[in-house]
Amino acid sequence: MQLNLPINHLLENSQNILIAGAGGGFDVFCGLPIYFTLRDMGKNVHLANYSFSPVEIVSHYSEVEVLRDGLLAGAKAGVPYDFNHGYFPEGYLSRWFKETYEEDITIWMFAKVGPSLLMELYQQLVDHLQIDTLILVDGGVDSLMIGDEAGAGTLLEDTISLAATFDLDIPTKILACIGFGSELEVSHHNALANMAALIVEDAFYGSCALTRKMPVYEQYEAACRYVWEQPSHYKSQINMRIVSATLGAFGNYHLYHDYLPLEVYVSPLMSLYWFFDAEAVARRSLLRKAIEGTASIQEAHAQTIKLRAMLMSKARHNKPLPY
Repeated sequence: MQLNLPINHLLENSQNILIAGAGGGFDVFCGLPIYFTLRDMGKNVHLANYSFSPVEIVSHYSEVEVLRDGLLAGAKAGVPYDFNHGYFPEGYLSRWFKETYEEDITIWMFAKVGPSLLMELYQQLVDHLQIDTLILVDGGVDSLMIGDEAGAGTLLEDTISLAATFDLDIPTKILACIGFGSELEVSHHNALANMAALIVEDAFYGSCALTRKMPVYEQYEAACRYVWEQPSHYKSQINMRIVSATLGAFGNYHLYHDYLPLEVYVSPLMSLYWFFDAEAVARRSLLRKAIEGTASIQEAHAQTIKLRAMLMSKARHNKPLPY
């Protein structure tokens, strides 16, 4: 049983594909089922992440390949077993590949910077790996928010990635979202409205679902659990809900019980991938237009606050989804 990707027709001529986490954190893990599916199809696939790991210091406690000091580096499997710094999902993911498959897989890390500098880093990695296809992956759907919504989630990081890659000169750029309903602070009414607008623009490529018996799902879950169960490591709320949903959990269900109690609503919708034209998504974004040209995350954040303050008087408010 394989993942039935609706984007296969877009990838027929793709030789070197980059799957990149758009919103940071564990977003790169959300791309693993796609990664394994494309590798099984014979594609050459690479992994990257807009990283929350301290890119500027990871070389001090792990094996990395540095392309740009402090800004762009590749995590390798050499995370020491006595490592106790708490947060390094990219390094542990690389180590999981090594332990599980005896493969040396580099997980590229972009520093948490603004879109103009991030575009330079993307261009450098695209040139280094000869990338012809980019698949940005969002755990959740806040990447679809344009900025005028009440309940827009943590859209800044995803929008930075969309803005940084908007003008990249590569043939194919796709956005994949998974985990619909997993973000407690997102208006999913507005997310669906934005999806509908993208459908009108012919920018929606289709959906597909993870199922619990898929080998690519089993690999994804194993990789997630390996990292989550490292000593003192953070877990990903979004990915835990995706895993729970794919395993058949429903309602207020928690995969682990070592977090503050939050009421969640796990549902089968969380195991669905939604694929879009990344340029079309970026083109609609009011926030992209406000932050383009900023080099630091601080500048981008300041512009976000300014834009949101201006738009909130006429914000698109959340509405409950009908049952």
